[in-house]
Amino acid sequence: MSAEEIAEATGLPRGKVNASLTNARANHPGKFFRISRWQFQVGRKGRETPIYAAAPGRDAERPAFDEAHRKAANQRNYRANRARWAAQRKRRAGVATSPWAGLIPMETRP
Repeated sequence: MSAEEIAEATGLPRGKVNASLTNARANHPGKFFRISRWQFQVGRKGRETPIYAAAPGRDAERPAFDEAHRKAANQRNYRANRARWAAQRKRRAGVATSPWAGLIPMETRP
């Protein structure tokens, strides 16, 4: 179970659950809790979520958050937001003006 799921199941605040897990793992490494696997975030940003098991042993290796993961996340973000960005660009687009228009006096401008 993740810390969030443990908090829901026990009714304790998530901060207290996180602190308890952190203290138990720091003071008694590999004795009471271990990270059985890592779960990728779905629908939110951030690194992987640790899934804890109430068993002694070694933690599972944390997956590498390398360039391939970063590129895939950026592509998902682009696909999810490109229509909104296009609408914003279209809304902000005004009449095309010349960069030299400021140098021409107002009376002589077309």
